[in-house]
Amino acid sequence: MKNPGQLFENDVVAPEQYLDVFRRTNNLEPEQELMLAILTDAIECILKYLDEPVEIRARFFGEAHDWLFAQDEREPFSFLNICEVLNFDPSYLRRGIKAKMRAKSTQGPLPFSERSTRMKQVGAIKSRSNSGPRSRAGA
Repeated sequence: MKNPGQLFENDVVAPEQYLDVFRRTNNLEPEQELMLAILTDAIECILKYLDEPVEIRARFFGEAHDWLFAQDEREPFSFLNICEVLNFDPSYLRRGIKAKMRAKSTQGPLPFSERSTRMKQVGAIKSRSNSGPRSRAGA
């Protein structure tokens, strides 16, 4: 070997070639990222507000629960269409969420109408007619 330092010379690598090593191989399209965010938010609302006595939180739970367990495929952002785009099995997700709801709830999962009745019985939902506007800070 004429020049022993040649053995340790750097290879020339373009920045694009260097960054390709660190990029994710399964990039989501922006629409898919939005769909994943919608799905994540619905699941978080269901699990977070499962036994909430506050009216607005109970409404968040009800809306997310209704959306997640609906059989509607007409809307582009329906649960079933989002699962199809993201290659998720909707029945598997629903079973898992039901199991988490059962484990988290003290009385087991209740339909939204029964939850509202229970909350009225304990006086958690009060009439807003004689109260001023509320802030969303407590939600």
